[in-house]
Amino acid sequence: MKVCQPENSDGYTFVEVVIVMVIIAIVSAVIITRSSDLSTGLVSQSEIMKTHIRYAQTLAMSAGGSDVYGIKCSADTDEYWLFQGSNPDGNIIQLTDDPSYDTDGDDKLELASKKIQASAFTVYFDERGIPYSAYTDKSTNTPLTSDLAIVLTPAGEASPTQTITVTELTGFIP
Repeated sequence: MKVCQPENSDGYTFVEVVIVMVIIAIVSAVIITRSSDLSTGLVSQSEIMKTHIRYAQTLAMSAGGSDVYGIKCSADTDEYWLFQGSNPDGNIIQLTDDPSYDTDGDDKLELASKKIQASAFTVYFDERGIPYSAYTDKSTNTPLTSDLAIVLTPAGEASPTQTITVTELTGFIP
């Protein structure tokens, strides 16, 4: 009985194919692990920021119409903070968060300490929880004309992204 052997023995051996597959698996595992670490931190910081925005809305609704509350995020200083009244840079109120995020003691939370970056925004809430983009008094104000989209990314990265939406007219934050 004659065993058939191919005349052309060019090709890859089984061992070579297995080694390449192992290398691809290791590289894939490292990439997936690294991106999921960024995602996990981003998602948790996004949920914290949502809570802070909801907190501002709750304060405004419980103030009995005496004042507005809001959150401002500045691209210049890379910080965000809670404020009371129509001047977002005036009456700053400390947010309940880890004090290590407020390194200079000005009651503003530093995004770099949270390892995120965010688009700049200012949102005010009145006694009914309605969101505004500008607010001087009850008769001089600018309600949101469309949903406010706040985009968060890991610090120094372009992706992944997490978007916080404040719904116009209702202030709902899904």
